[in-house]
Amino acid sequence: MPQTRIKYIYWFAYYNLDAPSVRYRAQFPLAYAETHLDIQHCLVIPGYQLSRIFKFVRAYFSVLFFPKPDSIVVIQRVHSNFIYASLLKLLVRFRKSRCIYDLDDADYLEFKTKSIHDFAKNCAAITGGSEEIVKYMKQFNNKVYHLTSPIVDLKLVKAQKNEVFTIGWIGGFGGGHKESLYELVFPVIKALPFSCNLLILGITKDADEVALRKYFADHSSIQLILPRAINWKNEQEIQEWIMNIDVGIATLQNEPLQLAKSGIKAKQYMNNGVPVLCNDLLENNRVVIDSHNGFYCNEPNEFKSRLIQLEEMSEAEYELISANARDSIKQFDHDYYFEVLDNLYVSL
Repeated sequence: MPQTRIKYIYWFAYYNLDAPSVRYRAQFPLAYAETHLDIQHCLVIPGYQLSRIFKFVRAYFSVLFFPKPDSIVVIQRVHSNFIYASLLKLLVRFRKSRCIYDLDDADYLEFKTKSIHDFAKNCAAITGGSEEIVKYMKQFNNKVYHLTSPIVDLKLVKAQKNEVFTIGWIGGFGGGHKESLYELVFPVIKALPFSCNLLILGITKDADEVALRKYFADHSSIQLILPRAINWKNEQEIQEWIMNIDVGIATLQNEPLQLAKSGIKAKQYMNNGVPVLCNDLLENNRVVIDSHNGFYCNEPNEFKSRLIQLEEMSEAEYELISANARDSIKQFDHDYYFEVLDNLYVSL
């Protein structure tokens, strides 16, 4: 990537590092930019600890009175009406030309929209993690850019299929995600004509694990792998789990909240060379190319036929689709992320 024109980023996050958005759109990219692109940063995470308050105050007054040359201010998903949000709104009034509002989930469908709309109208530009978010935000600002969530490239790539075909899913196991799995995928896995492993990475509730084990209890050919002691902040550990699977499931429901997702699951799988089965919906079909690095499946029977096809693939065929998946990362790696952000900076 050519040298960036951005030299410093003040990033005001909306939550802590337990939130995937803060890790994948802020913490990991900013660390990469500092090491590889010579972009320095200050990542502010709200909180009542003295260290966090001090960091906020220092960054806030730096932007307000002595902003660093070639710097931008990113306000990420702040949607409250409390002190943190109020002070950032004031900052935007004085430093609008440097301020970008970043949104990668449809928070306007889940929270009160007063602050969301205020930032959208008053920041110089908006970055949205999906086309649905971009479409929604265009009513408030004429500078709205699609900035897809990037994935950390640790050079961990799947080598070959497992002896026992392994189907995997990663994410928060709840809401629409859980519903889509029970509707489109789990019944199909019961009907597969071969033994397999099913790895679900993201179950946190005992009730969900009990229900899932009960659901597959009469199918001894299916081995459930349901790890619970996962350090979600350890990206190395997460990617090593993903490398254990042969195909990744990335279902979305055709409803507003899910359609606004940034397709992070599909990207996570492909980053480690794992082909994807997903329904043909944005944002999945921005990164998954049917029959190239994965397959589109909109009905249970399509999931079944593609799972059988992948299990029966020769090693050479599987290695090709795996390599295609891995090669797709240039559409969502950190270099691409900062290329988009840098082009946005020039337009401010």
